[in-house]
Amino acid sequence: MHTTPLTTMAMQYQAALQLVQKTANDMSRRRTRTEELVPLEDSVGRTAAKDILSPDSTPPFDTAAADGFAIVSSATINASPTNPIYFRVAGTIMAGDEPPLMPPCRGPDGVLHCYEIMVGARFPDTATEHLIHMDACVWATDVREVSLSEVPKADPQLGNRFIKLSKPVTYNANRRRAGEDIGKGDRLIRAGMKIRSSHVLPLASVGIREVAVQPRIRVGVWSTGREIVRSDVDGPTATKRTGTRYTYDADGPYLMAALKEYGAEPHFLGLLPGDDPAVLEKALRETMAMDKFDVLVTTGAATPGRSGFVRSVVEKLGGQVHFHGVAMRPGATAMFASLESTAPNNGLVSFFGLPGDPCAMAACFRFLIVPYLQFVRGEKVDELLMTTLQLRCSTRQESEPNMDAGAPVEASMGNDCGPLCMDCFRHGRVTASEDGRRKVVRMTKDQGPGKMYPFIDANCWIHLPHGQEIVQGAMVPCLSLSACRDEKWQ
Repeated sequence: MHTTPLTTMAMQYQAALQLVQKTANDMSRRRTRTEELVPLEDSVGRTAAKDILSPDSTPPFDTAAADGFAIVSSATINASPTNPIYFRVAGTIMAGDEPPLMPPCRGPDGVLHCYEIMVGARFPDTATEHLIHMDACVWATDVREVSLSEVPKADPQLGNRFIKLSKPVTYNANRRRAGEDIGKGDRLIRAGMKIRSSHVLPLASVGIREVAVQPRIRVGVWSTGREIVRSDVDGPTATKRTGTRYTYDADGPYLMAALKEYGAEPHFLGLLPGDDPAVLEKALRETMAMDKFDVLVTTGAATPGRSGFVRSVVEKLGGQVHFHGVAMRPGATAMFASLESTAPNNGLVSFFGLPGDPCAMAACFRFLIVPYLQFVRGEKVDELLMTTLQLRCSTRQESEPNMDAGAPVEASMGNDCGPLCMDCFRHGRVTASEDGRRKVVRMTKDQGPGKMYPFIDANCWIHLPHGQEIVQGAMVPCLSLSACRDEKWQ
């Protein structure tokens, strides 16, 4: 059977991405499960279902920012070594103590009052707003305790602990004002924002113990191919039993791990043995009759030739194919469709048919499925990092390891990425330049779609938009290889 080459009918990547976004936005509006409450400590990595507002202020009252003495700052304006100001210590306030009512600014003998106060302790309350407040905390190291005999006109019956201050103290010194950190009603987390562990600090500080998050997107994953076996099931056994060399399934475990990493709820639905369309059709029919999945993914059998039966099965089940074939490399055979669920009130389910080659599958996941998940959840899509491309050797040398790796680099129109009409995705490694002033990226050596060893050292995907010539020093956009990125690369 003659098939039209995919490159002549493939949709441009940006157009495909727009269809993914449009469908994801529609799916988001159709979702019947809108939010669920989870404990704060379990919310990390989840997406906030709505704005999270602070139910309280922090600090909830004025507190000391240092160990010292609470005083009235205006009384210290003229303090100097030759004109020291004396205070009687009226008591000590520890963190957690109920603050005392502030006494009059001066005692009957005219000596100013202060309180020894510990960091985190509340400032003294005033009985009425018309009284002067203690409005500053002077460091304990900035005062000197003195005896009764040194304080002019001090009455020993009123207390015998005193401090001497020899320099002015500014208003609000070492004083945390109520609500200066977080005010009641402040928006702490926006709807659609992914919650990080660092968010737990401010959320917990205002007494939040549960968070409304979006339900995880439920994803069902199949691997296809009669040569594929699961290493945890019967790989070595099958090889010994038949004498045939089997290939371990890498796509399924990768998708399960990566989907979890990006906040989805993945379920491996199994290997579809053989290349029989009827097997996939039966699996899809049974799955679509259950209200269990929002997205379904297959790997393999996506080509338009004899071995590619995924599209025909999807169309037989009444699915709407949004695109089959994208002008991208690797991943040109990617397919995206919508299927009508036969479960009551479940609506549409999105379907991704990915190539079976591991590198192509991983590229399609990062540049098609991850944006879909982010669009559905209303998250901000990942920002591209612009880096300077460094070519260590020509593409021809990279494909022939025995050649001299130090040969001069030549500008390349396609750099073995395919025609300039295609968007190309290459795994690479972002590092700092030798002078540490900019980020540079190098493609990993072997870019074959079935090669997996380069993923050990790679930390990014390089996106080479269609039409861009690949030359030394070109600015190219990069995305992290995984959600748990190495922070050193940014």
